[in-house]
Amino acid sequence: MSDKNALNPHQPVLYIDHCRYRENYRREALLLHASLVEALRALHPHVNLQLRINENGPPEEGAFEVAIAATPTESSSDRRQIWTGLRRVPFASKVPHVDDIITSVCHALNLVGDDDSTKKELHRKIMSNLRRSRNIHNAEEE
Repeated sequence: MSDKNALNPHQPVLYIDHCRYRENYRREALLLHASLVEALRALHPHVNLQLRINENGPPEEGAFEVAIAATPTESSSDRRQIWTGLRRVPFASKVPHVDDIITSVCHALNLVGDDDSTKKELHRKIMSNLRRSRNIHNAEEE
């Protein structure tokens, strides 16, 4: 499974902690990772986002939390918290969409500059890539 492979020490890691009592959370975690990989690949082809799920054992009931680190780390304090769905209601709002977190992920990995033109260009690339991938996905379903 994607969260059991050995980690490359030179690539970023997405850490997702989710409640094990909600069966669809694992599927949502895998889908979120796949969407982020696709979005990052379009912006920075050299970045290979790795995944770890429930790295530190089972989290709180109802949790869906997303953190990222530039390199694999054992310490949760070295990870940057991107999303927490712990206190969100209803359950559908606990899991983020890639659009909600892609900018935070890019900033956490230092993939963007601080000037406004870089931010605007990054946002434009991300949105066009997501639209393109959604169109391809919708065409495959039909």
